[in-house]
Amino acid sequence: MCMYKGIPIAGKYFFALLYSDPGFCQQLGRAVLAAGRLETELKKLLAAHSTTHGTKRATLGTLLRLTKEKDLLSKMQSILEMVKTQRNYLTHDVYALLSGWIEETILEGSNLLDSDVHTYTERALLLADNLNFLADAVERENSAHNNSLQVTAPQGTGG
Repeated sequence: MCMYKGIPIAGKYFFALLYSDPGFCQQLGRAVLAAGRLETELKKLLAAHSTTHGTKRATLGTLLRLTKEKDLLSKMQSILEMVKTQRNYLTHDVYALLSGWIEETILEGSNLLDSDVHTYTERALLLADNLNFLADAVERENSAHNNSLQVTAPQGTGG
């Protein structure tokens, strides 16, 4: 485990620290896996509501748009959108942020210390937990929908 000293570090050098930090990479990997799980649960939900066209390779954003169009998960839409934004930022924009290509929004990109690796790691951990929580909720919604469709066969009179 690397011991950070709280010394200032420039963006691209901070990126190299993140890239080589096992804890950050582990948590980011968990977030990526959890996002894939959420996407699959959303695809299952859409399929249960007769929407499969264009979902096979759909992005999280497309899947959320389709659930909104079908009026599914209406109480969860705002949190799903927020987590999608966080996921996109953490998986697609860290290098752009640290190289000064985009402005700071969700994560800090300036005045960094080497120990800020811990902050980034915590953000990835929280994101993974939130994605899994949402995947659990969508999975429960899928189960409830499937259970409501099951028809109990009439029992015979025997004999």
